Amino acid sequence: MRNKYTLLATIVATLFSQASLFAQDKKEKDKSWYELVNFSGYVDVYYNYTSNNRQGATQDTAGTFHTYNKQFAVNAVKLAMEKLADKDSPWGFRIDMQNGQNNMYQERPYQTTNSLHNMQLLQQAYVSAYFPVLKGLTVDAGKMATHIGLELLDSKDNIAYTIGYVFFNTIPFIHTGARANLQINDRLSTGLYLYNSAQGTGYTGNGQQFGYVGVTPYGDAAGGSSLTSTQQHAYADGPNPTRAIGTQVKYDVVPDKFQVVWNTLQANDNIKGRQNNGLYYLEQASGTAFPKQSAFKTDNWMIQNLILIFKPTDKLTTIFDYTYGERNGQTNTAAFGYEAGGITKTKLDAALPGLVPALPTELTAAGLTNDTNLSRENKIKRIYQTYQVQAKYQFTDFFALGFRFEYLDDKRYGGALVVNPPLFAVTPADRYDLKFQDSIGARAVSNYGQIKTLTFTPTFDLTENLQVKVDLRRDWGPGQQFVDTSGRPASQQNGIIVGMVAKF
Repeated sequence: MRNKYTLLATIVATLFSQASLFAQDKKEKDKSWYELVNFSGYVDVYYNYTSNNRQGATQDTAGTFHTYNKQFAVNAVKLAMEKLADKDSPWGFRIDMQNGQNNMYQERPYQTTNSLHNMQLLQQAYVSAYFPVLKGLTVDAGKMATHIGLELLDSKDNIAYTIGYVFFNTIPFIHTGARANLQINDRLSTGLYLYNSAQGTGYTGNGQQFGYVGVTPYGDAAGGSSLTSTQQHAYADGPNPTRAIGTQVKYDVVPDKFQVVWNTLQANDNIKGRQNNGLYYLEQASGTAFPKQSAFKTDNWMIQNLILIFKPTDKLTTIFDYTYGERNGQTNTAAFGYEAGGITKTKLDAALPGLVPALPTELTAAGLTNDTNLSRENKIKRIYQTYQVQAKYQFTDFFALGFRFEYLDDKRYGGALVVNPPLFAVTPADRYDLKFQDSIGARAVSNYGQIKTLTFTPTFDLTENLQVKVDLRRDWGPGQQFVDTSGRPASQQNGIIVGMVAKF
């Protein structure tokens, strides 16, 4: 009899418990929208010492975001507001307001602090919509952080404190556009991204890519600045009608243990394309200039990014990151270090007298000159690859140790990507292949196109809201791409940076 009463009491208690849960769930659903908005943010400061002769107001461009050497700096201050779009409330938004001394590197043009040509203080701003497709489809539109790459702009969310060369050089930071993320099942999700440009949000001088005549602002015909132009927006994100297209696939091979992420991004961010040789000959013969619109199949930038995340234990996380980049046509030659004219016969004659044949008589009779471009410019392809290994071991709730190794292999491109060490414009004396290109004017001076970094990061979580990271970092590469504390050429540099983040 006692067992019957015990069972009855258990059933009644369970019913009351379920009723309480239903009431609580209804209470959550009955909340006003503003009660569902989450607020978060942080204050991030650091002190940096890197072994070169840069300090104070002299910008240290040998690193990434940490350009204030031998002094204290406010890395970033951020306030974020977010309402998630989900099944119960299918609309949402996110606004990230940020300021600080690293903001100047998040939008183009980099190193611009007055925000005349950008919206750096508004890091993210997008609206969201949820659709009940499979396990959930979320669509966002607006300004958002890029989907591609391993590291994030917020140092507190990375294993190391400093942003690595791979992320800084090969990945755009922020986009304006739309994205759709579909959760197919508990282990597989996909994403489709449509951005204004692949090079990232912000002002791009003359609409060109990778710095090619990119420091000259738009202006009126009379030479006024972009701020007074009636023909161009000062905020020029996406110079042509062609949109950048990105994809993402995430798959949990072993849930909570092994995840594979594959990202892609392809775009043509050029207004004018590489000139076609046949069209060039026609121009020379007729004396008439023909417009050369950039075509996606000829001028494009393509990125493939593979990330493998393996967590053998709850304390250990290991990550492998690989990036393959390919630039074709004008997208390649518009990069720093290449000039619009390409390799001309005049330059070859000057560099190799007597070895380059003269133009055929029928071409000279048609009005062609020695400056006729002889290369198949629209077939030019440059490739770069990067490799990165990161690991983190959480010894205790208080202490963790992080590790990062990076290798940027840009030798097939022959340039320095965007990494900008103090001697970035000096070609090492023993780099004969690049010296030859220099001699014929086919390439501006630069470095070996290879660089490595090694970083150890002890992390101390003093409280739930206060974190201290110490980066012990070494950068090195072939040639003498850096300078020492006396300003003399050096093949490496060492640094220590202490970052403190208060987050809420």
